[in-house]
Amino acid sequence: MPSDASEKSYVLATGAAAEPRLLLLDEIFSPASRDLLLAAGLAAGMRVAELGGGAGLFALWMAGVAGPSGSVTLVDNSEAQLQLARENAAALGLSNMFFVRAGACDTGLRRSCFDLVYSRFLLCHLPDRRGALAEMRALLKPGGLLVCEDYDHAGTFSEPASDAYRRLVEISNAVDRWQGLEPGAGLELPRLFREVGFAAPEVRMSQPVFLRGPSKLLWEMTLREAAPSIVESGVSTGQELESICAELRRIAADETILVGIARVTQVWSRL
Repeated sequence: MPSDASEKSYVLATGAAAEPRLLLLDEIFSPASRDLLLAAGLAAGMRVAELGGGAGLFALWMAGVAGPSGSVTLVDNSEAQLQLARENAAALGLSNMFFVRAGACDTGLRRSCFDLVYSRFLLCHLPDRRGALAEMRALLKPGGLLVCEDYDHAGTFSEPASDAYRRLVEISNAVDRWQGLEPGAGLELPRLFREVGFAAPEVRMSQPVFLRGPSKLLWEMTLREAAPSIVESGVSTGQELESICAELRRIAADETILVGIARVTQVWSRL
């Protein structure tokens, strides 16, 4: 569960139950994330903090880049996620990773201590996005880097267009509002960076698209995990969700249909 997400504001699985989806998500989004971090300046010897890092799949790569002279501190408020992260780090023999259970708006970490602070798909789950970014800024040394990625549902599509993907976007936005969240966290990022004191953030976008392969199954997996909360919200019914999932699976098997998984805004700036 991302830091500071309440039971209502986080509708997906955590721990081992979430692992298949998280592995697929990491496979889809990490190539662009690695390019982003290296372009922004991640390097050996850096002290890095990742907020809302979950099972630590991307943090493992950052720890490898930071090397034995650097470190990665992973913050999440789900003990199940942190335990997976510890196991993943131990399996790779990484001794430069540290694990902290805390919220994104109050990490308890030392101020002005980190060379780089990072989050991916964290702010979309938080009602106080500005507060989380202010906390990230406070953790940075002078000259340190803040790097954040988040997505907006409007970048999710199929071509040719389909009722399943149209309805998926509608449901996602409606569930966000039921949770007390505003959709479109990714598009807010440049403005939020400026509001917490980064005068000239850098920005670019990434849009993973697929004609074939298991990546096309991500949204079906996500919808099935979130189904109990979606039904509880009154946004959809179990019967409709089953119908949408069946159509998403049919689309995934059809190599003539293009699927856009999500449009991701990537923002970075130095303090």
